[in-house]
Amino acid sequence: MKFSEAVDWAAGEGFEFVELLLDGPYARERIADHSGELRERLEDRGIGIVVHLPFTLDPGSPFTPVRNGVIEELTAGMDLASDLGAETVVFHPSSDAWDLGYRVAERREFVHDSLDVLVPAARDRGLTPALENIISSYYDAAAFPELLDRYPDAAMTFDTSHALLTGMDEAEMATFCSDHADRIDHLHLVDTRGGDDEHLPVGMGRLDFETVLAGLSGWSGTATLEIGTEDYDTIALGKTHTEEILARLS
Repeated sequence: MKFSEAVDWAAGEGFEFVELLLDGPYARERIADHSGELRERLEDRGIGIVVHLPFTLDPGSPFTPVRNGVIEELTAGMDLASDLGAETVVFHPSSDAWDLGYRVAERREFVHDSLDVLVPAARDRGLTPALENIISSYYDAAAFPELLDRYPDAAMTFDTSHALLTGMDEAEMATFCSDHADRIDHLHLVDTRGGDDEHLPVGMGRLDFETVLAGLSGWSGTATLEIGTEDYDTIALGKTHTEEILARLS
């Protein structure tokens, strides 16, 4: 989506911020020279920003030079996030290492090797590193407490669709969110009909968001409607559904 148009629309619809993925049209190398213009647009419209670092990179690569390159790129993305005025960076604690060639414990250690650098790198830049639960055998929602224990300086991005697709029902999500509310800084509110990470607006899939969000009573943080569409009316409808749920819970 065109940045200036999306920011203007978000401001008009009452959004408080946008989430920018540093990939594709907005890959770091494509926009770094324009960071001042982008930040000025945000500030002019009173819109904040959360930055999602590219998830196509592999911080859990078994190959050290590749892993080091990923760390370098994600760290550079953090510098750009800081330049844009972000306070939070989202990234995936994932590994694409060949499951027949590397044991699960080995693959997790590859991830840890990167996070050992990336988590303090974010904090050094005044950013909150909000690690996201993903759809994998490493750090899905059920395994995430292990990661939070290992990295006390990290926060979490809780993704509702990812949690559902890895076997966590809405009541379990609510319990998880209640138990770890002090570590969850950011939400991806994503609906799905099940079977795939469809990135549907809230209210257009099977997720019972009222049950999930009840687990975050009194919580404060940011939440993105991470929707797979460029249709503004559809995004607005997802916002309306979310606000109706929050009103019922208040």
